[in-house]
Amino acid sequence: MKAETYRDLIEWTQQLHGHLASSLEAGAADSGTGERMRALLEYLAEHERRMQQMVLRFEQQADIKVLDSWVYDYFTDNPRVRLLNTRPSFVGLDYDALCAMVFDLHNDALDLYRYLQGRAETAGGRELMQDLLAMEEHETLRLAEQVQRGQDL
Repeated sequence: MKAETYRDLIEWTQQLHGHLASSLEAGAADSGTGERMRALLEYLAEHERRMQQMVLRFEQQADIKVLDSWVYDYFTDNPRVRLLNTRPSFVGLDYDALCAMVFDLHNDALDLYRYLQGRAETAGGRELMQDLLAMEEHETLRLAEQVQRGQDL
């Protein structure tokens, strides 16, 4: 997807979480997945679906002038976007490899949001990116804590 405006970026972010959830669900549905891994995959997929819904609320609540502001130049030139547009497969990964892959994707998204926040030309754009970044950071931290608890069991 090509994002030209903040609205596009938010929709792209929804799709990112949705694709990630779908990939995790596919891994959980694989007959070769053990019970522990299936539980982790299902938890991660559910968390990604919730994040997808949180991002939707950003679009519903944001100022329309901000949503229609351009981010095209900063979005398309960023190498993280190409990486995040891939559809990962989680089938056959062990617990640590799965977690590392999911958190690498989240960290790349966080880096992208930081980059875009620093390039925002308006206060409204910076505020929107800061709010989106704060939500992503909080949810990624929460996810990390839950995954660590699961690993400790």
